[in-house]
Amino acid sequence: MPSDWGRSDVADLARSHGRSAPSGGDAAAFTRQALDRPLTPEIAVQLALLNNPGLRRDTAELGFAAAQVYDAGRLANPVLSAVRLSPGDPTAANASLTLGIAVNFVNLLFLPANSRFAGAQFESAKLSLASRTLNLASEVEAAYYEAVGAEQLAQMREAVAKAARASAGLGQRFFDAGNINRRELAMEQASASQAELDALAARAEAIEARSKLHRLMGLSSSQDVWALEARLAEPLPREDELDALSKLAAESRLDVASARKNAEALAARFGLERRTRLINGIQIGAEREKDFDGSINVGPTLELELPLFNWGGGRVAAAQASLAQAEASLDEAVLDSGNEVKLAYAKLVSAKTRAERYRDALIPQREAVVARMQEEVNYMLVGIFELLVAKQQEYEAYAGYLEAVRDYWIARAELTQAVGRRLPSSDQPVEATLDPAELTRPKGAAAMDHSKMGMPGMDGMEGMDDMEGMEGMESMPGMPGMKSSQPDSAPSNSGHAGHGMKPGKGPAMPMDHSQHGQSSTPAKDAQSGDHDMGDMPMPGMKHEMPAPPRRRKDVEQPVIQEQPHAH
Repeated sequence: MPSDWGRSDVADLARSHGRSAPSGGDAAAFTRQALDRPLTPEIAVQLALLNNPGLRRDTAELGFAAAQVYDAGRLANPVLSAVRLSPGDPTAANASLTLGIAVNFVNLLFLPANSRFAGAQFESAKLSLASRTLNLASEVEAAYYEAVGAEQLAQMREAVAKAARASAGLGQRFFDAGNINRRELAMEQASASQAELDALAARAEAIEARSKLHRLMGLSSSQDVWALEARLAEPLPREDELDALSKLAAESRLDVASARKNAEALAARFGLERRTRLINGIQIGAEREKDFDGSINVGPTLELELPLFNWGGGRVAAAQASLAQAEASLDEAVLDSGNEVKLAYAKLVSAKTRAERYRDALIPQREAVVARMQEEVNYMLVGIFELLVAKQQEYEAYAGYLEAVRDYWIARAELTQAVGRRLPSSDQPVEATLDPAELTRPKGAAAMDHSKMGMPGMDGMEGMDDMEGMEGMESMPGMPGMKSSQPDSAPSNSGHAGHGMKPGKGPAMPMDHSQHGQSSTPAKDAQSGDHDMGDMPMPGMKHEMPAPPRRRKDVEQPVIQEQPHAH
């Protein structure tokens, strides 16, 4: 019997391809220690190789192949026969007794060939088990990246929902003040509800991804106490060439090697069956016969099965069918190997390109939009709702980047599985990617450092989650319960061009947002609380905007009747 049923050989094969399970020690103790700290991909793989019940079942199947090797190397047990015949003559003193022993000559004749066939089948089984071990490791890696990415996306979707709730709350305040109509309020509330639904769906996907990883690691429901690393790493700067990976896969795929070994063994078996199809049962042995008169006769025996009705055609056909099946399986494995490498490589390149496009183009552009729109809100050129929409779009860009990074690492795990070994480019240093908690933190608490990712700082982030930093809204006319710092002599119905603030007396002044679709927030002077735009610079504008004249308390300000916007 092969030592340990060939398990050590399987472990050596997996180790030579970049995967290894913890050796020695107590598996339960290792599991407890591993769950006490945040999981890494390597620890998750080791836990799966130790605890996954499917892998343990496949390992147990290796015992069948080991048993066949043992049986093929042993002769069949001899057959002992005994015959006692009583004499028909009562006067006879002795009975006839015949003793014989015989062995299966066919088994003896084909013992070397059977041993070679069983050994080849055993090697094929070990290669197949090692291949399944590598596949499990890659599946665990992909599930790990999926779980981390899903958790990051859930956090980001929850941040988007929080910003949408804040926007809807602000819309309710504007509606109560009479500054927006029911349609605009319903749009804000619907946007908030959709963001809530997206956040709930993202959280459900995160729970499902965590459950999948938990099951692959072979952990029970009571062991669901582990934590993941906070975030994924950025895509690697350098990738392997496709031609090199295809060549490496042709040399490294253990499932292809297993199929080839099995086909070679069945080819030898088919040739043997075809040559020996007429040789069936042959028994050789010896007999000792003691006759009635006491005489003893000894001699050899031979039992031969005559091929009169069955010429062994069935055995030959079965061997030929098994060979054809094995050859087809080999061709399928070779084709799958090449196609899987190309597909996984294409997915890797696509995900990396998307991540780089998000990181280098869309995210900086969205951040710039938010920064410029923040300035325009301060100048009352756009409304606060437009700023909130821009902030939500910025969050969507972050979410898209996280999805692309997640897809990159999943594709890389699939490429590792397709190649059949650890990729040569895996030794590069990695850096952590975006942290949703850091992205959604107000600037007053912590500023982001994008120096390593080519991303500018997130200006305009302040207070977007809790709607703080909007003190300038207090001075907007038509907001009940809010103080206005305008001089008493200045008419409160002077309005701001472009927002359709209608003249007339009264505490509430409706805004017409048919042009912008949103309302606006004036800038607030840091010292006095007055909204003075005269000394505020306009970065990014080609021409200097002249400061409006100061209002004098002793001069009556004319009331300008504004024309309604044309629709």
